Amino acid sequence: MTGQNPAPPVLVYIPDQRGSYLAGEVLRSRGFDVRSANTLSELKLALELFLCKVIVTITSKIGEVRTLSNLPVVNIQAFVLPNVDAALFDRAAFLDRVQTVAEPRQFALHNDVNK
Repeated sequence: MTGQNPAPPVLVYIPDQRGSYLAGEVLRSRGFDVRSANTLSELKLALELFLCKVIVTITSKIGEVRTLSNLPVVNIQAFVLPNVDAALFDRAAFLDRVQTVAEPRQFALHNDVNK
């Protein structure tokens, strides 16, 4: 990520240990600072202690996340694409989505004097 700002901090809330680990590794490969929570109690504590910009979770946990936080949520399952032989994970699209929702919104101010 040479020449770019460091990737924002991300909280991964996936109860499955393997899924949580794999999501964290994918995010770390792009330079994200990742923390993980596997239970609702861990999620609550992480939200108090970790100043994250986005939460990555799975479909069934989105409701729990939304009751505790107004942060943007990325559903990692939306990037698992069905295939005849096996499911495929769209890693690039997932990382781009996390980066996009985690970046602070910038509004351009136009000062059009000639209008």
